[in-house]
Amino acid sequence: MNNNARILCIDFGLKFIGFAVADYPGITARALETLRTDKTDVLAAIEQIIARENVTGLLLGFPYSDTEGDIHRNIHAFREKLAARFPGLPLEYVDESYSSAEADELAAETGIGKNRKKRSQDSHAAKIVLLRYLSR
Repeated sequence: MNNNARILCIDFGLKFIGFAVADYPGITARALETLRTDKTDVLAAIEQIIARENVTGLLLGFPYSDTEGDIHRNIHAFREKLAARFPGLPLEYVDESYSSAEADELAAETGIGKNRKKRSQDSHAAKIVLLRYLSR
């Protein structure tokens, strides 16, 4: 993806999915909402975000490691759903390793309350992953 793209980064989880978007021209990132997967049609919500934010490419966080477990299989399955629903958008994996821990540390440093931290952690993790991607 090029630096002029409006990139949506997705931090996938079974209970919560966080989102961040790169603001044009791909220099900075902004955390968006975190969705509960049991209360939301996730693909429909992503479609709304894509339209609202004029997204031109998708990044899907993926924890890189030597061995793959259940979370990796769930992310692969989710990627297939994204690719089928949004065939015209470039979609790639990006390393999300330790992004949730970094988001936790940042929340602790800023004094965000526990409930607010829980609601925003995944979107801030997506923002961290997106900033890493933009800086490479």
